[in-house]
Amino acid sequence: MYPNATSELVWRRLCAIALGAVLLIMPNLACATKACLPSPCEGRTGGPDYEKCWNAAAWVAVGTVSDVVHHKQGDPLHKDFAEFTFNVQSWEKGAEPGTKKMRLQVGWCESPVPLPPNTDGPFRFYGPAAPADPTVRREYLYFQRLAL
Repeated sequence: MYPNATSELVWRRLCAIALGAVLLIMPNLACATKACLPSPCEGRTGGPDYEKCWNAAAWVAVGTVSDVVHHKQGDPLHKDFAEFTFNVQSWEKGAEPGTKKMRLQVGWCESPVPLPPNTDGPFRFYGPAAPADPTVRREYLYFQRLAL
């Protein structure tokens, strides 16, 4: 046996243990958060593209936000999954005459845009088609604050 054979054997065993540990940990890290598809309202620069949003939306409405219930999450999410009521004042696309209020909630991938700290004033909401099941919560694609 050569003098370096023992140290090489130890080195190989340490590498095998390290590789085994990485393989055990990696699947857990990969599943830590769900990957989200890009927003249909996202422009080439990463900011909102309102024309794309309009085209992707089944409905567009202007109204106000009320009855906000905050669900602030700390590490590692750092997001407020607030629930709120969107009070429809006018429909601009895909009018639903019987719908005057929608209970919405900020989500992770669905309805991902968080509410601003101040929700005074009018907003334009862009949304996907209403779910067939009325017990399923409505979603929105994006919203923008409008000037008073």
